[in-house]
Amino acid sequence: MCSGGGGGGGTITMPDTGAYDAMLDRQMQVMQSQYNGQMQASQGLLDSALREQQAAATDLAEYRTERANDVASVEAEARRLANIVGPPPPEESAIAPVIGDNRTGSSSAQGKKRLRITKKSPTSSGVGTGLNINSGD
Repeated sequence: MCSGGGGGGGTITMPDTGAYDAMLDRQMQVMQSQYNGQMQASQGLLDSALREQQAAATDLAEYRTERANDVASVEAEARRLANIVGPPPPEESAIAPVIGDNRTGSSSAQGKKRLRITKKSPTSSGVGTGLNINSGD
């Protein structure tokens, strides 16, 4: 045990931690650079995907515009040709029949005679043909 002694108090000296601090700083920089590198690589992938998407949207818009122009030019060309050639001739089945025309091909009277209703005479002379008049017996 200590028996109180005289002498002055001890001095505490701080150890030199500069080398440890420098080593910690280097490790922190390496970790941050790795983290930032991965983040920058991911950001680069996202940026390239966005550029590809915008390029695809631009290509699609150009394609639609080109297609619309093509359709418009084809329609204009068709109109020009239709004006030059004119309308097509009517089809045979599209011609309306003439009213009162003889469609059966049978010969019949012409003019006023056509309007008369003819009475057909019997072809044989048997019972029930001609005029039957009974005497009052």
